[in-house]
Amino acid sequence: MVEAPVGFQCPVCIDEARRRRPIPRTSFGARAGNGKPVVTYTVIAACLVVYLFQILPGYVGPLAGVLPDLTNQFSYIPAFTAAWNPFFEPWRMLTSALLHHPGNAMHIAFNMLALWFVGRVMEPEIGRTRFAVLLLLSAFGGSVAILFSSVLGLSHPFGATVGASGAVFGLFGALFILMRSSGGQTGGIVALLLINMVVSFLVPNISWQGHLGGLITGALVALIIAKAPRKNRVLWQSLGLAGLGAVLLILTAFGVQGVPLP
Repeated sequence: MVEAPVGFQCPVCIDEARRRRPIPRTSFGARAGNGKPVVTYTVIAACLVVYLFQILPGYVGPLAGVLPDLTNQFSYIPAFTAAWNPFFEPWRMLTSALLHHPGNAMHIAFNMLALWFVGRVMEPEIGRTRFAVLLLLSAFGGSVAILFSSVLGLSHPFGATVGASGAVFGLFGALFILMRSSGGQTGGIVALLLINMVVSFLVPNISWQGHLGGLITGALVALIIAKAPRKNRVLWQSLGLAGLGAVLLILTAFGVQGVPLP
């Protein structure tokens, strides 16, 4: 196990899943193109480029005032999705997933490592579109959980959150469901999830809300993919994923009404 700002990653158990390939190629949809995890590599590249621009102001001195402060402008802050705030910026719920802590390189390093390990296994098996939707909804679900955390008074409405951890936990949850559905061994993934969630609750400055929200959303996405009827499977999967996205939007619409004034 490797300790990280997002918890622990287990490269061995995830790589074992890749070697055994417990997810049959035809179980959840057609293999994507040439099987290369294009979405995985694209997201990793995007996060690295964004991180470069996050840390660049600290190295260019005179230009620091000219370059935009991406961390402050695009991190997720529940108050900026509150109905009472004139500066309503709902896009932060997704843009925050591309940002990482500019003062802690290990944050992005371990998130990208986990994404690389899981993405190269899962993306070719479920297809690029499904994988992209899984990442998107998991990141969104993590932000929705953070939003309701502020509504319930469990976190400050002006607390900023960054990181792809919600999406990564969504991948962990989806990997468990897909391996379970195909009869694969899930003991290593269960241990990985339990350790990560314990760390999320016990270690300060880790958003357990985002982790939990991403985990639940990713598991739901995988259930939709795995349990869709074989007849017209793509249609049923599309409807199910669109429905899940709609539920998250509805929850957001309710949540923004309840964010307390600081």
